[in-house]
Amino acid sequence: MTTHSCPYFRVYLAWHPKSHNGQQLAEYLFRHICGDPDHPLLRGLGIPVHFRSAPFKPGTDTPKPINLEDSLNSATFVLVDDHMVISESWQEYIEQLWAEASKFTPRHRVYPVALTPASYNLSSVIARANFIRIYQETETEAQRDKLLRRVLHECCRQLKQVESGEQMSSGKAPPPVQLFLSHAKQDGVEIAKGVRQWIEEDEMLTTFFDAKDIGPGYDFREEIEAGLKESALLICQTDAYATRHVCRWEVLTAKKYRIPALLVSALKVGEERSFPYLGNAPTLCWQGSESIPTIITRILLEVLRYRYFPGYVETLKQIGRMPTQAMVIPCAPELLSQVQAWQPSKLQAAPLLIYPEPPLGDEEIEVLNALEPGTKAWTPSQPMPMVVEGQVQKLLSGKVIGISISNSPDLERQGFGDAHLKRALIEISRHLIAQGANVAYGGDLRPGGFTQDLVEMVKAYNMQATERWEKIQNFLAWPLHLGVTVAWRAEHGDAVSIHAVPLPEDLKQSFGIDEQSFLKPHSTVNRYVWVRCLTAMREQMAQHIDARIILGGQVTNYKGAFPGIAEEAALAIAHHKPLFVLGAFGGCARAVGEAMLGHSPEILTQAYQTAQSQDYAEMLEFYNQRANQGAFHDAIDYTVLVETFQNTGFRGMNNGLTESENQNLFDIEDLNEMVYLVLKGLQS
Repeated sequence: MTTHSCPYFRVYLAWHPKSHNGQQLAEYLFRHICGDPDHPLLRGLGIPVHFRSAPFKPGTDTPKPINLEDSLNSATFVLVDDHMVISESWQEYIEQLWAEASKFTPRHRVYPVALTPASYNLSSVIARANFIRIYQETETEAQRDKLLRRVLHECCRQLKQVESGEQMSSGKAPPPVQLFLSHAKQDGVEIAKGVRQWIEEDEMLTTFFDAKDIGPGYDFREEIEAGLKESALLICQTDAYATRHVCRWEVLTAKKYRIPALLVSALKVGEERSFPYLGNAPTLCWQGSESIPTIITRILLEVLRYRYFPGYVETLKQIGRMPTQAMVIPCAPELLSQVQAWQPSKLQAAPLLIYPEPPLGDEEIEVLNALEPGTKAWTPSQPMPMVVEGQVQKLLSGKVIGISISNSPDLERQGFGDAHLKRALIEISRHLIAQGANVAYGGDLRPGGFTQDLVEMVKAYNMQATERWEKIQNFLAWPLHLGVTVAWRAEHGDAVSIHAVPLPEDLKQSFGIDEQSFLKPHSTVNRYVWVRCLTAMREQMAQHIDARIILGGQVTNYKGAFPGIAEEAALAIAHHKPLFVLGAFGGCARAVGEAMLGHSPEILTQAYQTAQSQDYAEMLEFYNQRANQGAFHDAIDYTVLVETFQNTGFRGMNNGLTESENQNLFDIEDLNEMVYLVLKGLQS
């Protein structure tokens, strides 16, 4: 049985690189469908979203091909504008994708999106298809919100069809999502009617509106229950809602059948007693009819979560990652779901609940265990040995894991954006910290930088948690740590510990440097000092950490002896620390992995690096002259660096993974798989 996970569902977003609107729309969709790295505590859907825009090969203007075999199911949304229409190469690219996806409907589908009135001229092959039209909306915000609703709805319909195993006849689309409008007659009718009217005018979804949709002579309760099973529940919470038996029954029935739900709060005076089982669902405040589009978007997000997550977990069960008896819950577990899991398993082992990322806090897990000790609630990215062997434990407690990351020049070409790399950092760090580890990072504290992202994640968690996470261990070389003010330390002291690495003593003596004054890298000697200080910081960090993870990484415009990620990887090997190489984002980490495969990447050569920067070339010459004169360091030698990686290979990374697993980690594009393999290796 293979343990390699093929993603259950992927979304691809394709747009011409000259389409500024296309890029903005794609980034907006990514943050809603995959996850928003700027708000790490939001659940997100976690659905892999890949971009196709930047040219993949030199001399071409089309992006990286979409290999449908890379996922079990996929939806590709082509954002067509005038630039794409007039490009013959893009027309050929889309036509080939259309033809290939048409062979595997409904598992793989292509959806054209018209950004301009001329979009229909892209191809005669595709012109007969019904485009998603957003150009009629004049405001940018209205365009993106309408596109998001359409994308969510089509993904919901496609996965429903995949789940049912139905093969729709040619030209017949799967049925739309149906909303069940649960409301109290006393004070909720107007809200329900407003939502229904908006949906009827929009012509996208359908509704179930209690008695109006039940035929004469049919059992009222049976029809409502049948309607609920095929719907998403929209709860119109008014003052009278919790007092109505039917309303309470509808909520409990929806939870019994694990129906996606959204609570719209329209309380005016209040309730004498709130209905406790209205919790554990997303909520919105009713602000009149103008809030209806947002309500529809939020309920569609929940429907897609409920349709995606069970299929995703099923793929993990099929390859042995999850026990077949595990109960899948498409939302965070609560006591009611615990009871539902416990009842059928009373005579078996304590139930295992699988739910979406992110992991629950310890305080919620304790409540679940109070009902049935030994119950385990887990997310898919966490390896099962952490779960099934006795009580759930934080197996990385006391460990310090270094993360090397910086912007990669290959992101766009590989189908990613800055948000992908940022989200990778946040998700990997979140899981490490949730398992008790400290995260170490060697970087500056500029606004918008990766260190700041980590700090903000820990601060956000600590604001709502009863048990604080461990602090980020931030290593700063001289003179960078001189810029850390007392005010900054006081503001962020609950989330980060600064390791200020001092100026090496021999540099103070040789160059008469005042260690209290910031030194700018504006001369060959100053740049030499910076290189020495960065290496000293990385050396100290390598001694301090228990393992190193590398991803992305600049290959030019750096201040160190080598590209930073390459130097940190080499130091991890020298100190016999486990190393994890994630190559999907390209950049320096990709070059390190290529060297481990026995290749000699051009970017890891002295000729390439000195050709990129005259300043670097002069510094390197000065650095090596001092090394030959007996300075306290070896020469900068790219041949030795590459040989270090080649001699180590994926077999010698000392990280608890097999050679084939390390190869998979290097190539895999799925973030959930990256997290899984890293955690699996570390727990070994």
